[in-house]
Order: sequence, then C-alpha cells, then structure tokens
Amino acid sequence: MQKTKERTQLETEIIEAHKNSLDIAMQMVQEEFSGDLEKALSDESFVSRMQTNVIVTSQAYRQGYKRLEELERNEGYPAMGAYAEILDEIAQYLPEDRKETCHYPYSGIDFYWARIFKKVIFEDTGFDQRGLPSMWWDPEMYSARKRGEIIGILEAQRIMPKFATVEFSSGDSDAPSQKNQLNNLSVTLLVKGGHDFLGYVESGFGESTLRYGAIITVTAANPPEAIEKRLSEDGYRREVSLEGTDYLTPFAMELKDIHIFIKPGAV
Repeated sequence: MQKTKERTQLETEIIEAHKNSLDIAMQMVQEEFSGDLEKALSDESFVSRMQTNVIVTSQAYRQGYKRLEELERNEGYPAMGAYAEILDEIAQYLPEDRKETCHYPYSGIDFYWARIFKKVIFEDTGFDQRGLPSMWWDPEMYSARKRGEIIGILEAQRIMPKFATVEFSSGDSDAPSQKNQLNNLSVTLLVKGGHDFLGYVESGFGESTLRYGAIITVTAANPPEAIEKRLSEDGYRREVSLEGTDYLTPFAMELKDIHIFIKPGAV
C-alpha cells in the first residue's frame, strides 16, 4: 500500500500520542507503586489522577483515529484492503479445523478478524461501559450501536463476510480463567496490540496446560523467543512468523510482528 503524505503524518501523530500516554502513565505507576500496575489500577484516586495527566495525549490519540477514519473513507479504504490481505495470508497457515472459533481478549474494536474465522469471541472490559482506565477509545466506540456501525463498514467493504458470527464478552481478560471452556483444540487464541502475552498466560492459566488449537500473537510486549519457549512447554510449534505492516487502519493498531503457533492433534 502506498501511503499519502497526509496519512504518514497522521499515523506519526497517533503513534506518538499513544507512546506519550503510556510513558506518562507508567512513570506514575513506577513512582507511586514501584511498577505494580495491578495495584495502581485498583486505587481509584490514582486512576483519576492518571487519567487527568494523560487527558491531552489520549484525546490527541482518539482525535487522530477519527481523522484517520475520515481519510480512509476519502482515499477509498486502501488500508482496510491491505489489512484484509495480511489476514488472508495468516489464514493460509491455519489448518481448517483451527478456523472454527477465535477467542480474542483485549480486542477493543478490531473486528477485522471475523474475516478468517467462522466465529470470533471479542472480549474487552470496555464493552457497554461508560469509562474505564484501560479504554483507548471513547466509551461510545465500545457501545452496541457503534460496534454495529463498524461491522457494517467492514461488511460494506467486503472485509468481513456477512455470514460471520461474532460474540461480545465484557469479561476481564486478566482475571484467572482456569475453567476456561475455550481452552481446547477447536479454538484459536489471538492476543494482539502490545500486550504482555506471557503475563496473560500466567494470570489466566497458571500451571494449567494451554490446549488451544492455535495461538496467534501480534506485536506482543515479549520477545518472540520467550513466547516460543513458553509455548513449546505445552507442545506448540512455531508455524510461521510474518513481518506484517507498518500502517494504521481505522479501529485497529498496527498489524505487524505476527507469530503463529500450532498445537498438533485432531479436533
């Protein structure tokens, strides 16, 4: 995809706003809670002060994405089409029986993945909430009305097939889920967007064995080698690593540094 000068400048602004917000928040966590993010987020007074301190950068981030959505429409949806092409490439490396269901925690409003799975369970604490410290988008973006609007755009651009089944869960992705019924061979786990994948596995599964049929990590906070080492303990092999893209699309962060892990066995 050939980026216009306007798009390049806008992407830079969004990425810088995202980084600045994180830097401010994490500096506060370090200074007041010695880096203990979970403890910090449980302190209502701290969360209120943190939100006040990042309000300028977070609003710049959100406004940037609104401008990106308008630019994408005016340019004829090129980034959405390019995103779909990467998803199609990812799909080629997934066995057919691993495309039945996708579990996508921390999903935000990145609904593009319904393109390659028969059913996707999008999980985010922000759905239908008025405001949470973990929200990167305006609360309205997580509403049922806006979710339907986004899906309508993706369907109109033939990014998301009309027969796709989507399910929304407002569960806490960080909460222990040792009885997680989705942890089985017929489900693919997707963790995307700079999250601590190893932390997610530790907090959600502890000593339990991961049984997902496939696991996809995208722009994880952990080195690929560390993720591969942990997953090899539960019998996964790294199927492929893809560079992905360096552009932003409406409703989603970058799609790069992609790693697909497969667990052998028949569903």
